[in-house]
Amino acid sequence: MGVKSDGKVVAAGNNYLGRCDVSTWTGIGQVAVGYYHTVGLKSDGTVVAVGQNYYGQCNIDDWDLKTTIFLPSLPLLLTGE
Repeated sequence: MGVKSDGKVVAAGNNYLGRCDVSTWTGIGQVAVGYYHTVGLKSDGTVVAVGQNYYGQCNIDDWDLKTTIFLPSLPLLLTGE
């Protein structure tokens, strides 16, 4: 999986259970890829998911991350010790 600069997602590999069915995704800022499913975080705070849903791992209809504050990742500082 990869997120292009325009927010579209590209995928390559085995599409077992539809985990690579992301061609219609737009406005994506981040993706998380599992062995059986893929989850995308859109820039508006909503979430999309595809793939295996045997245990409800793609049931994201009620997820709304618009009010969640995301902190930027901080670089790991190495001290040489």
